[in-house]
Amino acid sequence: MLNNNLKYELKLLMRSKWLILLSISIVLLFAFATYNGNKNVAKRLTDISKMEKEFLKKDSTMLVTLTKIEKGEKVDTPYWQLPNDPITVGYRYPRLAIMQPETLSFIATGQSDMYTHFKSPTVRGNNFALDYSEMVNPVQLLFGNFDLAFVFIYILPLLIIAFSFNVLSKEKELGTLRLLGAQPIAVNLWLIQKIGIRYFVFTTITIVALFVSIELFSAVAFNDFGSLIKLLLLISGYILFWFILSCFVNIKINDSSKNALTLIGIWLLIVMVIPATINQIGNSLYPTPSRLKMINEIRLIKKENEEKQNKIMNDYLRSHPELATENQDQKFGFWHNYFASEKIMEEKTAPLLAGYDSQLKKQQNLINMFKYVSPAILMQQSLNNIAGTSEKHYNDFKKQVFEFSNSWREYLVPMLFKEQVFTTKNYREMPRFSYKNRISDDTWVNFMAIISISGFIFFFFINGKKNKNISM
Repeated sequence: MLNNNLKYELKLLMRSKWLILLSISIVLLFAFATYNGNKNVAKRLTDISKMEKEFLKKDSTMLVTLTKIEKGEKVDTPYWQLPNDPITVGYRYPRLAIMQPETLSFIATGQSDMYTHFKSPTVRGNNFALDYSEMVNPVQLLFGNFDLAFVFIYILPLLIIAFSFNVLSKEKELGTLRLLGAQPIAVNLWLIQKIGIRYFVFTTITIVALFVSIELFSAVAFNDFGSLIKLLLLISGYILFWFILSCFVNIKINDSSKNALTLIGIWLLIVMVIPATINQIGNSLYPTPSRLKMINEIRLIKKENEEKQNKIMNDYLRSHPELATENQDQKFGFWHNYFASEKIMEEKTAPLLAGYDSQLKKQQNLINMFKYVSPAILMQQSLNNIAGTSEKHYNDFKKQVFEFSNSWREYLVPMLFKEQVFTTKNYREMPRFSYKNRISDDTWVNFMAIISISGFIFFFFINGKKNKNISM
């Protein structure tokens, strides 16, 4: 009976031209989304390349000047700009910290349009918490980016609804449902087989269209086989959820117009209403502190430190005796006082920044708590994780820049207090930044959650109706 259903269903789809229309629509949607996502990644790489060129140009100039100084040759650079001073290097020649895109970054824009992908930390100022976001188009923020994640989460369910909303009700309206009832198979089982066939056909078209789009616009993605497998499993699981939901509505309602309206309503609830509601609840329960207030409080702390500069310097040297020199006539300038007070500055501002980060974490934890209510949230988080564009990735990038900035300053500051000069050897020994993706991948957990939700709907509702007669 399954073979007959398969042959009949494929013939029916081909004669109605629906299969061809569906295939063309999915290919065009995926192609444009992949192209658009790849264009965003290309812009990101172009910006990074431009920064790298400027960085290498400045470093080349610095090395040429250092080499001349070490050889005793004359240089045209003003003395306060000479790179043999470690603080001049730290201030005028900042390092470059780059967050390179992942192989599959084109599938989900995520937070990449909100945060920067490179920073140039200097020895002065280590508080990047207030300047990690970028100015973006407000219209783009309102409607989002047309990438593969948008197509997967928002558009595919609508195509599935159009593809399966009247599978059973159409038979009833055409008067052929009574004939099906006379066949040696339960109507419920026939419906499950018919939905299963359409699921297989739809998933096959989707995967083929995805591969064609990737081959055309981002063939390098095939090198990351593991991430591609995760992506395919997520897509298959998400499609399965919507087909099972459609099957349930077909059984429960069994009226084409009501089926369509019900499925559209469920789509609105799962894809738009629930995520927006959870986000709004998070903002209301855990509002982030005012950034303007934080900046004002930081300025007040700086002013207070300036008034106690002598005491701060004495305390600093007592706690760091390795930085004290035998030169009793050593004079402390601006940079000595700055680094002496920086530690106190960090300690006093830590509660402010911790409060800001704490509220953001609470909001994220709330979303994680309720994400199993909506498969759309599970899909979005998983796709962002695969693409490396989630908020967690950018917050971790910020932490890595903090860590690098501290290690770089710890290399240069002792040279300042010990009155050492900066040489080409020091340049080669300086810490280098290398971004590492340290965010744990919860793709498998989210995939299993989607499958579990689908299984719950299938066995609890559909299996519960297995022996119930459907109105002819």
